[in-house]
Amino acid sequence: TLDDLAGGLEEGGSSSGNSNSGVREFVLRSVDLFGPPSIRSPDGTDDTDDDVLSSPAAYFEAPTVINYEKDQALAPHYDANRSASVEDANRGGQTLSTLLVYLNDVERGGTTKFGKLPAITSTKSSSSSLNDLDLEERQVIGDPNLNIIPRKGDALLFFPADAKGNFDERTEHEGCPAVDEKWIARIWKHESRVPPPFGLSDQCIQEYC
Repeated sequence: TLDDLAGGLEEGGSSSGNSNSGVREFVLRSVDLFGPPSIRSPDGTDDTDDDVLSSPAAYFEAPTVINYEKDQALAPHYDANRSASVEDANRGGQTLSTLLVYLNDVERGGTTKFGKLPAITSTKSSSSSLNDLDLEERQVIGDPNLNIIPRKGDALLFFPADAKGNFDERTEHEGCPAVDEKWIARIWKHESRVPPPFGLSDQCIQEYC
């Protein structure tokens, strides 16, 4: 479960080293959230016969564990890049999806705010499994924008670009000042193979993924 993942990383998981079992586990669990990859080599051509490229894990960066100390924040930014095909070519090109896992409960501050998306006001007319009480516990009530409260074991999944790699400016977001310490784990999925050192090695993917 995500609670298990949060506990394991918080208790000493590492975000570095392709041989680390915690990194592999994080990537594999993240892969479960997505369908089959669009199998593309770094030059943009289809390559369905490549064992590495046929693994969904090949399209993920290794996870990063981030610690926000008191009063630290992350300014509004985008995870995707309009020039990703050039500027991010060495790390898999465009960022298609972001997964954030909150590793601890944060009683005050440290929210993740989307300044260009409206707050969710009710779940009654949606297909969401959340009820209105869950909604109140997960976002800042009274903020006109979507503003997510960190809670241990919760995961936030969003898509900085569409499936074709088109940049989505609505996904601008920020890490608001942490009145209390905050820990998160972040992983990105890209449109092409993410080579080492940013992604898992070919050997790791072939043996474990």
